[in-house]
Amino acid sequence: MFYTFVHVQKEFFNKAEKSYGGELLKKRKGRISGRPIVTRQTMHLVLRSSLANGKWSFLEPKNKAATRDILKKFATKYGVKLLYGANVGNHIHLEIQLTNRYAYKPFIRAITAAIAMKITGVSRWKTKEQVGIKKFWDLRPFTRVVTGWKARLSLKDYIKINRLEGQGIRRGLAKVLIQRQSGLLQSG
Repeated sequence: MFYTFVHVQKEFFNKAEKSYGGELLKKRKGRISGRPIVTRQTMHLVLRSSLANGKWSFLEPKNKAATRDILKKFATKYGVKLLYGANVGNHIHLEIQLTNRYAYKPFIRAITAAIAMKITGVSRWKTKEQVGIKKFWDLRPFTRVVTGWKARLSLKDYIKINRLEGQGIRRGLAKVLIQRQSGLLQSG
């Protein structure tokens, strides 16, 4: 088959990794390329903290409200669209769309710092050592580019399952409820 420059470029971009961060950084394959940042598609963003339990849980009423307010504030400030979200207690799932590729870095820095400071009480006057922690977030934020309508619908269902899980419903039951709601599973 005759390959043109366009064919070669298309194959290269199809093979490009669409995910970055989180557990992927523990493997060499996950560290080879940089974080993909896109503005035309949406992105799945996951922030996880193993310290976010008990009084520091994202589901505590004051923490839940503070987290929601912080996300809205900085999304507006940096021009990031928050499409869907799920607060599961120790991690947060978001579907975001960037209006500018340079908005990701200040947005993620602002929300991670503000959420960690609000929940732990760390400030300019009260250091991490005084609070008794080294770092709040487990790993770097995980992001994945959501390409295509089917992938977007799958992500929407995944976030809905995590919302239900955050409300105390077991994961297996949450999956069944979402499948029934989507019409994929016939009842009766």
